[in-house]
Amino acid sequence: MMVQQDGTAKELPLRSLPATIGRGQECKLRIPLASVSRHHCELLEDDDELVVRDLKSSNGTYVNKERVARRELVPGDLLAVGPVVFVVRIDGHPKDIDAAAAYAAGSVAPPPGGPPSAIDGVPTWAGQQAGGGGGGGGGTGGAQPAPKPDRKDDELSQIDSLLDELGESDFDLDLDDKPKR
Repeated sequence: MMVQQDGTAKELPLRSLPATIGRGQECKLRIPLASVSRHHCELLEDDDELVVRDLKSSNGTYVNKERVARRELVPGDLLAVGPVVFVVRIDGHPKDIDAAAAYAAGSVAPPPGGPPSAIDGVPTWAGQQAGGGGGGGGGTGGAQPAPKPDRKDDELSQIDSLLDELGESDFDLDLDDKPKR
């Protein structure tokens, strides 16, 4: 189930595994955001366990706010892919989910319009470590570089659009289709 900060949620049932998550056209679950790698991670079955495996993504795959390379998923785990948070539901468990609380507990993205996350060791979307001072002095004669556009607001609007699209259609991952090339 995909959860949002505002408390909205969308059930995304998987019919078969493996399933790749990323921004690439061929991914089973496509998240078209710049902070999501083309092939970000995959969900697979290994010895009757649901497993997530990071596919060397730029910003990492997180389970319960811990960056993982590979990890078994259990009901209630919070999977963060870029700024999108999923609650792992297996056979209908957990039954009741507070979407806003789950998003807050699983999100590793910086807060909207605010400074980067202060969680130690969690990279911000600029690839820097949160809480770390990014080193300073530069011999540019005191000139300041032009500020970069704030991508957080753009990504939030993209997520809202993605949720709107999912809400308009009865979205269900069709994992039986072959990827189009």
